[in-house]
Amino acid sequence: MKKVIVAFDGLHFSKGAVNYAIQLAKDSGSVITGVFLHDLYYRYGASATVLEGQPYFDASPLLKLAEEEEVELNKSVQQFEWYCKEFYPHYEVVKDMGIPDYDLVRESRFADVIIVGGEVSFTEEKQKANNQFVKELLKDAECPVIVVPEDPDPIHHITLTYDGSASSVFAIKQFLYLLPAKRYKEFTVVSVAEKEGSMTIPREEAFMSFLKKQVSTVNFEVLPHGNPGEMLANYINTHRTSIVVMGSYGRNVLSRILHKSTSEELLQNLKVPVFITHI
Repeated sequence: MKKVIVAFDGLHFSKGAVNYAIQLAKDSGSVITGVFLHDLYYRYGASATVLEGQPYFDASPLLKLAEEEEVELNKSVQQFEWYCKEFYPHYEVVKDMGIPDYDLVRESRFADVIIVGGEVSFTEEKQKANNQFVKELLKDAECPVIVVPEDPDPIHHITLTYDGSASSVFAIKQFLYLLPAKRYKEFTVVSVAEKEGSMTIPREEAFMSFLKKQVSTVNFEVLPHGNPGEMLANYINTHRTSIVVMGSYGRNVLSRILHKSTSEELLQNLKVPVFITHI
């Protein structure tokens, strides 16, 4: 891993996200790229009126806001630079003044991982926008994404979610390639039973053979059959872990979660970082 992006809503600096980025960059010898995303139209919209039958967008209110928010944006950049100079000096800054989710996806093509705070929103309607932005990012990002709470723990106990799908295996591979298992000691694989009374995991022999070549010690947990989103959310919130690894938009647990209210609760009330990728 050589390039870690930490993405900020330009006006809301996330100390948790930058600290997490510094931790991962130190472990891997990577450069941290601070991407500061900001767009007044995305945040406020423009005042639209009709002039002589033609659409007319009154941008004048935005000009004053642009000046005020440029000051706040620069403060966020200065905070980021202070943290990096103090704790890890290998960094760069990118300011993107376009459409936040599009610009971040564009940046993701040449990055190893994106770290984004769970509170990022880009608008005053925080809860609604947070869910929409994160969902769009997870759907389109071209590298793994780590969504972190404001005060995450260092990585120690890792939970790998698995349901037999290509997406869930790909996520585990990406995590282990980017963050080699030899750095960590505690791994737990969590699956939700496919049938009532079943305690097996899909393609168990092949999966365990693959995993044991990567991880020296691993525990397995098979959760009872039920709603995968609810079962997983409950497990995350009640068991000791410092990061959860998931695939998305395949036939796995997270793909189901993201289309239900469980996803909104999970992302709004993050207690641990979530490493997410898709194929």
